[in-house]
Amino acid sequence: MLNPEKETAAPTGIGNGGKDNVSHRKSKLSGTTPQARWKEANPQKVWAHQCLRSALNRGLIEKEPCEVCGSAEVDAHHDSYDKPMDVRWLCRLHHKAEHRRLMKCEAVG
Repeated sequence: MLNPEKETAAPTGIGNGGKDNVSHRKSKLSGTTPQARWKEANPQKVWAHQCLRSALNRGLIEKEPCEVCGSAEVDAHHDSYDKPMDVRWLCRLHHKAEHRRLMKCEAVG
């Protein structure tokens, strides 16, 4: 005979698709996300990005078109993270190209 006290409305694990442990894309080696490790390793870059984001939100600085092609969809490129408001506005394509150019210069010199 069934014991009504031990019966449940649904099998266990149904609420989360049967998964007991949910993964959140963390590195198995360190237990932190790649983004968290990058932030920890680059505090000056994080500070410069936050300063610029704050200035943009407050209207203290405005985005400009890409200095190479004139595109309106742009990223801010810091030549020096010591000067967070001194940026060059580049579209994603030219921003990536600039970083590749800089990587080649570092490898050669």
